[in-house]
Amino acid sequence: MGELADFFFHIDESLRQAALLYPVATYGLLFAVIYTETAFFPLAPFFPGDGLLFAIGVLAAGGLIHPVIVAALLVVAASLGAWTGYRLGRKFGPAMFKRFAWLDRRAYTRSHAFYRKYGATALITSRFLPIVKALVPFVAGVAEMERGRFARYNVMSAAIWVISLVALGYFLGNVPFIRDHTSLLVLGLAAIFIGGLAVTTVVKLVRNRGRA
Repeated sequence: MGELADFFFHIDESLRQAALLYPVATYGLLFAVIYTETAFFPLAPFFPGDGLLFAIGVLAAGGLIHPVIVAALLVVAASLGAWTGYRLGRKFGPAMFKRFAWLDRRAYTRSHAFYRKYGATALITSRFLPIVKALVPFVAGVAEMERGRFARYNVMSAAIWVISLVALGYFLGNVPFIRDHTSLLVLGLAAIFIGGLAVTTVVKLVRNRGRA
């Protein structure tokens, strides 16, 4: 766990060393990280995917990895990860509500209605929210969102998420301040996303308590 933390706290140097020493294996490592973060939401907090994609773009700007190849590879990883979460939710979600009577059946019913109406929007916007990006596909599976519809918007949302952040890092990667402070920017980006998510959650809880 300490080595993983050190990797992310010094992500720019970690990626640079990996690309120099193991150029081919680096692509596999990045694929595994993005796949894991989007497939298994309990592990998502330990994988800052948004900042990682930005750092990958910065690395590509330095010529250490190919921007098109890595972006295409990670679109596949993000798509497969979300599909895994969806399949897990579809397989185990309904059975959980049938087996455990204490689970809120009304929430289960509401989730069905929500994903029929807003499933596409939820998939696209959740990609930019830490933890939520892995939770939404699982819940979509629990709600039995139509497979073909999920598949279409899953690939679309993965492409938007990966390409936008890698491109941002790539086009800003030669700015001296950004190139020299990539790790701080990655941590700052993660803090902004997590802070925004926390504030939104607290506001929603306060409003719900006020209504109650």
